[in-house]
Amino acid sequence: MCGRMTLTSSDLGQVLGELQEALGSVGVRPILADDDAPSLFRPRYNVAPTQLHPVLRRLRDHANLGFASWGVLARGPGKPPAINARAETVLERPAFKDAFTTRRCVVPADGFFEWKAGPDGRQPLWFHRPDGKLILLAGLFEQDIATGNEPVRARFVVLTTSPNALMAPVHDRMPALLSPSEAAEWLAKPTVKVLHPAPDELLVATPVSTRVNSARHDDPACLGPPRCVQMRLFE
Repeated sequence: MCGRMTLTSSDLGQVLGELQEALGSVGVRPILADDDAPSLFRPRYNVAPTQLHPVLRRLRDHANLGFASWGVLARGPGKPPAINARAETVLERPAFKDAFTTRRCVVPADGFFEWKAGPDGRQPLWFHRPDGKLILLAGLFEQDIATGNEPVRARFVVLTTSPNALMAPVHDRMPALLSPSEAAEWLAKPTVKVLHPAPDELLVATPVSTRVNSARHDDPACLGPPRCVQMRLFE
């Protein structure tokens, strides 16, 4: 599962530049941002479902980075929005089958959270690259219907897969992370072969503050050290 993520850069141009450097070398160019992206962009330390987050979509002659709401609309009364879709069954789910064929996206982030049970309660862990670079999550999106004067927004889900060796002691699912070449292939055509566990050495897990337990908190202190830094994570 993936239910919280981060994108801590304060500079939209830096994010666009890193995406262009990574994906431009494998044929995804140019990468352009929506007109309102600069006004919506800010450092995020605890992105939660229903909130806006950048997603990258392939248009006819370029890739587009725009903001979308995390969670597609519920397919029934009383059901919450779906925030994840299982890669193994995505083609079997009517809610996602069409999106898999025609509405794929890449969700840029620099980390995501998962929680591990411990003697002092559930300890949040921040999974991120040791070099601080972006990770590219496979996603699907749907388009809202225009209402009134509100801008038309997309909604997205993150695809998940079985865990790698780092994630397995913590959770039985993890986001499907794409290499630059896999991200280019994912944007270009529907394919399940890129939806697999991340290489074991790609990420590290850092214990962080329990501030991230509440979606009301979204500041650098969310990534601060936990009260008990001596927890043995992977016994």
